[in-house]
Amino acid sequence: MVEAESLVIATECRVGTKIWSSCSVAVIEPGSRWQLNIGSERWSIQHNGTGTVQLRQGKGSWKSAQPRWEEAGALCWGPVCTKGPLPLD
Repeated sequence: MVEAESLVIATECRVGTKIWSSCSVAVIEPGSRWQLNIGSERWSIQHNGTGTVQLRQGKGSWKSAQPRWEEAGALCWGPVCTKGPLPLD
């Protein structure tokens, strides 16, 4: 659940090969925990500082995800991508 004091940013996201759509990125803990709300889907991302990133959809199980940069500054974790201003630290 997103905490009340989280920073929320409106941006664009996509899952897999779907088109880019409006979404929000909530910074729950700067540098280590984020939540992406894409339509009715919620994706949680956590990073432990050693390069290991975990991703989960909704209340599903956590899975390892490789972060990568794609087209025009889009940051992706597994199948989920977002672009625009992202406070990662």
